[in-house]
Amino acid sequence: MARDPTSSSPYASDTPYLNNMTTTPFKLDEGYSEDTRSLSDVDAAMRTDPPKSDAAEHDSARVTLPGWILSLPENERSDFAFEILRSLRTASIASIVQRLNSRLHLDPVLHLPPEITFQIFSYLGPETLLRASTLSKSWRGRTLDSQLWKCMFGAEGWTANIRAIRQFEEQEKANRSAMKERKSRVRGGDADLERMHTKKKLRERPLADQDTDSAGDWAEQHGVVEADETDEMQDIAYEGESPSEARINDLARRIEARPQFAIDDAISPPPADMLFPPLRPSLILSSFGDPMVNWQYLYKQKRRLEDNWSSGRYVNFQLPHPSHPYEQHKECVYTIQHSAKYVVSGSRDKTIRIWDLETQRLVVAPLTGHDASVLCLQFDERPEHDIVVSGGSDCHVIVWRFSTGQMIKKLERAHNESVLNLRFDDRYLVTCSKDKTIKVWSRRELVPSDQDYPVASGSGARFPSYIVRNPDESLTKQPNIKPLPAFSLLMVLEGHTAAVNAIQTYDDQIVSASGDRTVKVWAIRNGTCLKTIPGHSKGIACVQFDGRRIVTGSSDETVRIFDRASGAEVACLRGHANLVRTVQAQFGDMPGNEEELEAEARAVDQTYYEARARGSLREMSREERRARNAGSRNPQDLFALGAKLPPGGGGSRWGRIVSGSYDESIIIWKKAADGKWTIAKRLLQSEAVANAGGRRRGGGGGGGGGHTPARLNPQLQQQMAQLTAASQQAAAQNQAGANTPATTAAQIHQVTQHVQQLAQQVQAQALQQPPAAGAQGAAAQAAVAGPAAAHAPLPGGAQNHQQNAHHQQGGNNGHHHHHHHHGNNNNNNHHGNHVPLVGGTANPTGSNSRVFKLQFDARRIICCSQDPTIVGWDFANGDQEIVAASRFFGEGL
Repeated sequence: MARDPTSSSPYASDTPYLNNMTTTPFKLDEGYSEDTRSLSDVDAAMRTDPPKSDAAEHDSARVTLPGWILSLPENERSDFAFEILRSLRTASIASIVQRLNSRLHLDPVLHLPPEITFQIFSYLGPETLLRASTLSKSWRGRTLDSQLWKCMFGAEGWTANIRAIRQFEEQEKANRSAMKERKSRVRGGDADLERMHTKKKLRERPLADQDTDSAGDWAEQHGVVEADETDEMQDIAYEGESPSEARINDLARRIEARPQFAIDDAISPPPADMLFPPLRPSLILSSFGDPMVNWQYLYKQKRRLEDNWSSGRYVNFQLPHPSHPYEQHKECVYTIQHSAKYVVSGSRDKTIRIWDLETQRLVVAPLTGHDASVLCLQFDERPEHDIVVSGGSDCHVIVWRFSTGQMIKKLERAHNESVLNLRFDDRYLVTCSKDKTIKVWSRRELVPSDQDYPVASGSGARFPSYIVRNPDESLTKQPNIKPLPAFSLLMVLEGHTAAVNAIQTYDDQIVSASGDRTVKVWAIRNGTCLKTIPGHSKGIACVQFDGRRIVTGSSDETVRIFDRASGAEVACLRGHANLVRTVQAQFGDMPGNEEELEAEARAVDQTYYEARARGSLREMSREERRARNAGSRNPQDLFALGAKLPPGGGGSRWGRIVSGSYDESIIIWKKAADGKWTIAKRLLQSEAVANAGGRRRGGGGGGGGGHTPARLNPQLQQQMAQLTAASQQAAAQNQAGANTPATTAAQIHQVTQHVQQLAQQVQAQALQQPPAAGAQGAAAQAAVAGPAAAHAPLPGGAQNHQQNAHHQQGGNNGHHHHHHHHGNNNNNNHHGNHVPLVGGTANPTGSNSRVFKLQFDARRIICCSQDPTIVGWDFANGDQEIVAASRFFGEGL
């Protein structure tokens, strides 16, 4: 007898075949804030309305099965159901399958809260996320969530300029508030008229080039694929529209696709059948709420920028702009620093110049105040700081107002010899000198109770008499102690035995590099020397420190990476053919990966011990030993054990090192798949000048508007040839050990004097000839004069080995002898006494573009050299979308 299908059943509440969606629809936890930045219109719709198929199943009548069917084993019930289905028409079977679809295919995006799917999607790669965004509108809304892509951005090891992002968002918010306020003051009739004119202008406005498939078409057919495995996100094109135009252009596309929409739709949520997020997102998320930077857009442009670095796509530029050559330095440029907007440079012409990167023009008149060459500088353009600090061969350190160029303070005779490098942070200014010392100065007024007040207990440090030794006791006895004014000397660090060529600061540590071939780590609070790291075979010219790694460049023509914690050398990069004068590295560390890096280093050590136990390590030749340790994990190539960092120094796949040398080249180093550092690109400063529209210096007028140097008269040519032969003979005798160190030094000094005299004669002759066009005439004359007139001071100590001055085979003794020989020079003649030997490593017929300093960030490399023209490589390559996004990318060190 058939049972009434509406009657109750003892199995109705717990029978296993009932759909669990027949219960109360999913409700979001009431504690979750609706103000989340991840919430999209798609999410809002999903939170309020259950899927239609589930609602239909919920409303359908339930049929209670007979008890004898429910008592059958599951396999028999399965066979029974199959036979029942076979007896039905195809249309009935299809209807049943459709009703069962919610049980067969459960969409997690529809049923899980955004917080859970956010965590799930965060484990996916960017290409997978983009493919997932094509599955449905609900998946698209979750996979293209801006905050999810912010996490993806950080997971790549990239950094962002959060300060710039916040300022940009606040400015956009203020602009829109002002716009709404202006509209609210328009009278009703005028508002209607304005709306009509606005719609007409939007329709007449030419839209950016885009595919024929509109966003609405995509929503209907779901057929546009955003990325594939080969193009890596290249298939998503973004409109080249400015942030202020993005919202208007998006509205114009809507009007073109659906003319029935009124202009007011722009401020309401998009219709359910519109694609959200849009197919072509812009820099600003503006569909609802306050304007925010779109992190998916930033990720996309950052990947495109990295691809330009890898492929060597860039445009060159120069400072000054080729149309304004009179703004350039009059002599070679020794030091630069740049930010996203500005470049500050210091030159042998004793001036400092502040440049606008966008216009390539001077911002203020040249800063004058140094009595000799400007060798080092640093600036901070932020309004709360607004300073430039410079040091030079005159032994002075000068503090300037960045915005005006006004001199704020001059620390006269800050050192006894040339100030070779300086660094400052919010608390301290640190300087180093050819006089072998490092000095720490205060940035602000200090009293003994301040946390940044020095602790006068460090070994290896000297403290001025006015530094309170025991602050607590002194404050009790003398409560009215006068505070130390800003830029007071706090301590002098002593320990290096040669010139201190470079320093870096990080948190409470100072790292210094010297011509004595060592790197030292100091505690900035008490001056204690925490570690001394040997490693280079010749003097060290430059250093960078990021808290974990110390990267150095040396006169031994190598770039080396040391582990700060253990002092172990973890990589040695060989590729330059002369002194490595400048280096910068960006490793792209993942946040909080210290333990991971150390575990990786321990695993590499273990492979070495296992290989040694097996006896598989063989004795290497001298050449093989020199070529190893560029980051390889092969036990045969390891140079040090016990490091806290793996070979190569760790970091992400986007890490890079850029180094500049006296071989007149810049090398961009990248990690290969096996972990080794390899040369990705070699750049030439002389070529960059020509590509940027400037003039090459030196030997001949090869492309790009080069010039021909003035010709020497026969007598001067003969003298130059004689001096070249004499210097080569002296160098050969020195290499053969034929002379004593004193004799060799005397010969070198004699040849140097001759070179200086010859340079003066050449300059006098050049001045009698017609000048070159514009300010490049000075550059041409400097090139004619050869390296004697256009050569920078080599880093103290580092140059001694490079310029045929390594007098004794013992190495160290020769180094110190030469340094002492130059240590007594008058500072005003510092450069004249560091002229390279003609016929030595100098190149009097070449381009004379020895690289002195470079700096790079996410977008650019900027370099200065013997050429007064400053050049740069812009890897945005003229792409306006990358240019717009790159302002928010983190800066290099």
